[in-house]
Amino acid sequence: MWSADTLTPASTTGPYRVPPMPTVPPLLVASPQLAAPAPQSAPRPRRTQAAPLPRRRRSACAPATTFEAALTDLATDGATGVLHGPDGAVHLAAGLVVHAESPRGASVGHLLTAAGRVTVRAWEESMALTGGHPADHLLAAGLVGHGELELARLAATLDGAHDALAQHGGELRFDSAARTGFRLARPLSVLELRGAVGRRRALLDACWPSAELDSVPPVATGAAPVRRTAVPRHRRQALLAAADGTRTVPELARLLGRTTFGALLDVRQLAAAGLLSAGRPAVLPDPPPAAGPGPAPPDVLLPPGPRSYDSSDPEVGLLLRLRAALEAL
Repeated sequence: MWSADTLTPASTTGPYRVPPMPTVPPLLVASPQLAAPAPQSAPRPRRTQAAPLPRRRRSACAPATTFEAALTDLATDGATGVLHGPDGAVHLAAGLVVHAESPRGASVGHLLTAAGRVTVRAWEESMALTGGHPADHLLAAGLVGHGELELARLAATLDGAHDALAQHGGELRFDSAARTGFRLARPLSVLELRGAVGRRRALLDACWPSAELDSVPPVATGAAPVRRTAVPRHRRQALLAAADGTRTVPELARLLGRTTFGALLDVRQLAAAGLLSAGRPAVLPDPPPAAGPGPAPPDVLLPPGPRSYDSSDPEVGLLLRLRAALEAL
């Protein structure tokens, strides 16, 4: 049992006072656990978020040439036909690229005959029998397979597009009634075609940034290489033997049975190694002789001729010395 003294307050001087309650910190009052619940309001309507815009790809930049701009507009409209330019043409079918060609690029017939898959006579007969559409005839006769024919069509399309897309001048013409005899089994969009051509151009610039050898016939220098190249030995020897300064790169490609891009890539690599250089430009004929002088105009229109002066005259000598001093200033 506790004693009675423990039950009495310690101070006996006055009545017992209850100690004040401690104050609650403001943070506890404002806390969600102690705060009074807010009255429930009507649920707010959910905002419907718009679909995110498609991210613009790097290859979808603005067209760099007038031909690319016209081709992009035609593809957007889903056009079918051929867009012609001075240096090449691109065939469209429902807005997709099915073929491209250029005078400098390799053709399907050139690639097949150069590879030995089809003889020149068989190719000419197929062209004559089918009216310029020999693909089905070649497949039906078993002269080529589907895979190698598609590979030749793709190589010829990229070869022709390399020159066609670079056209920035000249008259462009679209023929909606024309149809090509070589259609890609898997057509390309204009963006895919531009991306493939852009990668080829970047590869050429990485090998040798000068475009001089694209149009000037290369010639072998006969010097030792200054750097290693990725060109195989047999291709290097054949190219150096054919580069005599008179054949351009497209002519070398046809002679060696290769695409123009493949030959140009090897030419730039060999030029970077010091094995090829730009040949002399074609010799232009001498201009015709100028016509004989016509009748002289009246004397009043001719400038005054030189005159003789008497240097013994003091006034003439003073004028001559004054003129010499003015000319020396």
